[in-house]
Amino acid sequence: MTEQRNLIDELEIAISHKDIAHRAETLRRVTDLFVLGSTKYSGEQIALFDDVMSRLVDEVEVSARAAFGQRLANVPNAPSKIMRELALDNAIEVAGSILAHSEQIDNGTLIEGAKTKSQEHLLAISRRKILTEDVTDVLVDRGNKQVALSTAKNPGAAFSEFGYSTLVRRSKDDDKLALCVWSRAGIPRQHLLKLFAEASESVRLT
Repeated sequence: MTEQRNLIDELEIAISHKDIAHRAETLRRVTDLFVLGSTKYSGEQIALFDDVMSRLVDEVEVSARAAFGQRLANVPNAPSKIMRELALDNAIEVAGSILAHSEQIDNGTLIEGAKTKSQEHLLAISRRKILTEDVTDVLVDRGNKQVALSTAKNPGAAFSEFGYSTLVRRSKDDDKLALCVWSRAGIPRQHLLKLFAEASESVRLT
């Protein structure tokens, strides 16, 4: 842990330094150290890294934040505070990998991102291995066609009554989505019947 202590001792200098490149290099070194020993650190040590990373990441450029996020996206015990900050970054280059892959992002953060961020952010969320009903409710309601289709295709996505109803409603004007919803396992019978009736009506009118 000597190297860790040396880096922590450099923190105040790095934060007060006006050179953004200097901050980015210190952040990279801290990240390397964390990833190298992430499975061995205690909760207290991880919290220390969280504080250090949060203080360093604020003023580095987008490319450095993006590289930082990509390094941590698949680390199971990545520091939670900085992961939330990265997940809600306005730059999709920074947030994308975190939203799509990180196990440290809770439903509250996913819902906040889905309600407030760009369609690219929503698309990243739609690709997670597991999506709960409260998250998919927002994705299929606020998302564009690409987001709705990606969410419907996700085998790990769960849907509420509202979610299924929204997908069926949107399927009326989207053949690709209709086919995906129709073939999805677990969709309630009443929604299948509604989708079939709407498809039949569309054929009759044409």
